Amino acid sequence: MHMMTIGRFAEATGLTVKALRHYDEIGLLAPAHVDPESGYRYYEAAQVEDAVAIRRLRALELPLEEIRSLLHADADGFRSGLAAHGYHVAAETHDKQMLLIELAAIVEGGGAAVELELVDEPELRLAATIRQLPQDDVGDGIQSMCRRVLEHLRALGIEPSGEPTALFRGGDRKDWHLVEAGWPVGDDFLGDDEVAVQVYDASPAVRYDYRGPLDELHPAAQRFIATVLGQGHRISQPIRIVFIGDDHARLVWPLAT
Repeated sequence: MHMMTIGRFAEATGLTVKALRHYDEIGLLAPAHVDPESGYRYYEAAQVEDAVAIRRLRALELPLEEIRSLLHADADGFRSGLAAHGYHVAAETHDKQMLLIELAAIVEGGGAAVELELVDEPELRLAATIRQLPQDDVGDGIQSMCRRVLEHLRALGIEPSGEPTALFRGGDRKDWHLVEAGWPVGDDFLGDDEVAVQVYDASPAVRYDYRGPLDELHPAAQRFIATVLGQGHRISQPIRIVFIGDDHARLVWPLAT
């Protein structure tokens, strides 16, 4: 089983090493393994989602005791509790969020809605690294991350099974993103200490093909987000961008069934 050191896990989740140690001490987020001799903590890639959810709930000022009670529930109860809190917060702020998104789309992209295509998106097995990136550095950051992953895979004799892909989640600060970027792979690569593999289930999705300079993709992505949310779709996974060519990117957002 391949694990991340506490330093790499902190970088991937946006939590500090100090916070991770504290969360371990209070039983909020325990590492998957602690070396009995050195005391070093190690985390599984699958724990990234829970850690990011905890970080976001703390940003919403959810008390640690309440988060800890969710953590001590079974897996379904924990995830249901997080989802319930998320829906509660979303319900309180939905109208303002929608207005801000739509205004951003109007300002940045001219306000035109994009044409959405409903598709059945297959399972994605993504070999990737995860980083926090400011909006201005997203393009260069994704290129660097994808290049690093590709070099690592080819050093192992593994070829990707698809195009470079990036998944986006909200960052800790305004105009920052938690970006997971790399290449789809087959089941012959399970991940290692350098590159983790995350599996995203097959799902119905909305899709939009953007054609144009990639440095002008951001306004189109804003229009895509505004159109998807404006039509009332419920989302099940992070938004993803597949980079097909120098002037072609595919935006995909899996939907809840």
